[in-house]
Amino acid sequence: MGATRSHRRARWAVAALMAAALLAGCSSTVAGDALPADPGPAKPTVPAAGPGGADPAALPIVGTCYDLDAGQESTPLDPPGSVSCGDPHDAETAVVGDTGLGPDDERPVEDDLYDDTPLGRAFGELCSLDDVVAYLGGEDPEDPYAYYASFLPSEDQWEAGARWMRCDVFYGYTDPETAPGVMAGGLAGPDSAAYRVCFSGSATSYGVVPCSEPHEAEPTGFALADVPEGAPYPDEPTRQALAASCADEVQEYVGGPAPFGYAAAVWVDEAEDWPDGGDARCVLVPAGGGSTTGSVRP
Repeated sequence: MGATRSHRRARWAVAALMAAALLAGCSSTVAGDALPADPGPAKPTVPAAGPGGADPAALPIVGTCYDLDAGQESTPLDPPGSVSCGDPHDAETAVVGDTGLGPDDERPVEDDLYDDTPLGRAFGELCSLDDVVAYLGGEDPEDPYAYYASFLPSEDQWEAGARWMRCDVFYGYTDPETAPGVMAGGLAGPDSAAYRVCFSGSATSYGVVPCSEPHEAEPTGFALADVPEGAPYPDEPTRQALAASCADEVQEYVGGPAPFGYAAAVWVDEAEDWPDGGDARCVLVPAGGGSTTGSVRP
């Protein structure tokens, strides 16, 4: 389980390309006002639809659970069907919006979702990492071991009159994994470490795991060390010196200085990634080295 941090950068790069497509997009035939809806309170005990199914045109309910097929998080026109939240699942609906399309509008094709139109803009802005953290019950600064996928109604739902769009939070750093349980409020619950990102490996070569698994470092959110633009790849003495620039980030992350037995440090992307904009992350590590399990965040 886990993924290299380069995958997160790749994920951000895709998001940036999508945003660029929104600005550079051209034509569309859709009309109306596409807006996210007030998600309301989460309903984590929503069961799967019974035999015969629910109203196919009904709005999704925040807190509904799903089990995604492989790669389904990247298929916005192929939404997963619901499952009981008491069964294994990897995603839950966090935000519900309105496409703004009318009953006579054709179902969009995938390219429509990235055009500079009311639909394209609203779909692109429907969900963000902030929404993931909020659904999990966390707050800044948090780097959640979860991400999101957005969907439009299926063909059958569209034919029945559904015009919603929804954002599902899925468990996992880059790809969906079976969630430890109901995810709503997970960062505020007793299993919060399972929903928080930690690093496994060394300061210059590491992967991403949930903090509930053995790890060598816990990032202080998304905070970066104070590295001048264009600086060469930081060697060990430089990384040690940079740790002082993380003091404020540590203070914000844990509500004070580094906890007893921990020290601030800086972990960096591998040398070959550095020229392309590698990161120098502020982290907390066991002062005596080695690995730990759990989270230092209160």
